[in-house]
Amino acid sequence: MMLYETFNSLKESFGQDFFTSRVSEEIIQNLNPKFELRGYQKETLGRFDFYFNGYQKRQFPAQLLFHMATGSGKTLIMVANILYLYKLGYRNFIFFVNSRNIIEKTKDNFLNPLSEKYLFAPKIKFGEKQVDIKEVQNFEAANPENINIIFTTIQGLHTRLNHPQENALTYEDFEDKEIVLISDEAHHLQTLTKSKLTKTEEEEKRSWEYTVERIFRSNLKNILLEFTATIDLGNQNIRQKYENKIIFQYDLKQFRLDKYSKEIEVLQTDLDPIDRALQTVILSQYRRKIAGKHKIRLKPVILFKSKSIKESKENYESFFIKNKKFIF
Repeated sequence: MMLYETFNSLKESFGQDFFTSRVSEEIIQNLNPKFELRGYQKETLGRFDFYFNGYQKRQFPAQLLFHMATGSGKTLIMVANILYLYKLGYRNFIFFVNSRNIIEKTKDNFLNPLSEKYLFAPKIKFGEKQVDIKEVQNFEAANPENINIIFTTIQGLHTRLNHPQENALTYEDFEDKEIVLISDEAHHLQTLTKSKLTKTEEEEKRSWEYTVERIFRSNLKNILLEFTATIDLGNQNIRQKYENKIIFQYDLKQFRLDKYSKEIEVLQTDLDPIDRALQTVILSQYRRKIAGKHKIRLKPVILFKSKSIKESKENYESFFIKNKKFIF
């Protein structure tokens, strides 16, 4: 049984508020009041509390994954988790992701009080103590009373640790410290769990997984939190790896059923893939022109999905060959 299914059973046995009742008011008060917690978000935080303060099968070190739909507020959950773990005594956090763009957006969410998407309260207080959030490059000179966060790409983290420079982060920084690693868009790491990998993926697996695992395993009290909207539980290797790690499952289907997502209109056609692509482009441009006529700024985005990079390249070339007369 998956971890989230075990927790679902506890909820069925002990009542709908078994987890939501565990959410601390102190945590809520330290979140930006503009972002009121939804029911499923309170459920997530309650499960997180129960795992660390009630679950008898907690792992050491602890690795948990939050599978939550895009737009459901994963970053707000990250912030609440940071506050909760600060109460437990954690001070040092590493936020890592595959994309530099996501890092800059997250910095705004975490560090910029003037941003509309800033997620902490204007003043963070635990009792009478006010707490500051600081971006740091390493933990050696970090203030032990602050929330200290390193922001990095997974590639950058690997490079910094395996090719150290003066005043940079080193593996020795982790020997006597309790660290929380936060992995956003964690499906990039999950792809390396597949049974068959390309040569490039094998190299990435050896480098990235080695780096993260070495930090994670350096202290039994360390914690690795993974967040993603995409996880392939149909892949047996991934399912087995995350069986006791997925603490909350809130996919797009449930997000829509709860009426939090925008309504999606599905159009179907029996055309072949290349003609469907052309039809999509024409429909998208038609919508853009209608929007322009009504002075609405609209920038359509089209995603063509293929099973592999090779297939994607083939479809790309076929599209331009077949529709050259429309494009040029």
